Amino acid sequence: MKDLTTELLREKFVLHDPGAVAAGKGPTIALSNRVVVPLKNEKGAVQETMIVRAHNMHSAIRMAARLIQSFNSGGPILDRPNPYDWEAAWDVVSGDYEQNFNPQRWIAIYNNGKVIFEKGERHALLDIIEKCCGSLKTRYEECIPLAENIIRQSGKAVRIEYDGNVALNVNLEKQQGRIGVILRSADKTTTFNFSISTKKDTGLNYPQCLGAGAAFLEGIQLAFMVGMNGEKIKRGIIARHSPEEKQTREAAVRLSRLNAEIANLEGSFEVRYRPEKPEFGLIVGDAEKLAQKILAPPGKKA
Repeated sequence: MKDLTTELLREKFVLHDPGAVAAGKGPTIALSNRVVVPLKNEKGAVQETMIVRAHNMHSAIRMAARLIQSFNSGGPILDRPNPYDWEAAWDVVSGDYEQNFNPQRWIAIYNNGKVIFEKGERHALLDIIEKCCGSLKTRYEECIPLAENIIRQSGKAVRIEYDGNVALNVNLEKQQGRIGVILRSADKTTTFNFSISTKKDTGLNYPQCLGAGAAFLEGIQLAFMVGMNGEKIKRGIIARHSPEEKQTREAAVRLSRLNAEIANLEGSFEVRYRPEKPEFGLIVGDAEKLAQKILAPPGKKA
């Protein structure tokens, strides 16, 4: 591929249905992470455009990386004599940790508004939105009210409230690139970027760069969980040998693998961080301190 410019959107759709309210039910919430994957040839012409939606952010980016890797080695994906093995790709992307501890995981990949691969359960609204975008070739922001109108035509006076924010910015060229990471949580927003450039007269490995971005997205969240749960284990809130304790232990192992993935990128290319590189170990420690404050008995200091 000549270059890659895209972004990962972290999305929340709230469907307000007067009929549901009358029945005593609250609004329906649909969550999704979405990334557009333009597959370009060496001249910069887009050969195929894939839309990846997934349950979590890092899975969406890793699937995007797999598609780019396959496109670079074998050209356009959809019209091959030997069909692309979507199941195998998803198996690699989800990995052992996700398969063991995330039963809600799902993935959906679209081309021109049509679902070309799906696994797991997602809200039907997402398909309606992608169908609008694929058939009308309009801007994504305009597809959401169009989907709302389609639902209303079916007899449901639904109002869709949309909240979307960028979690990853990707700008990659042959010999240099930049990835920005924006992670929002209840108490703070973590923002940093890293630039990548080649050490020799060779091209960047786009899938490897995306993989590092996914590693940061996953690692920051896992590190927070490991720190919080670690303190709960110490206090007996999470029982020894419980499923939660096992997940925390496996998450710590997973963090070391994510660190190795990032280190591989740093060994292959010149990588610079701004303002600084997030260290998973420090995030674990900060989360432990936060847990100590939260879990401290009333009137006592942690």
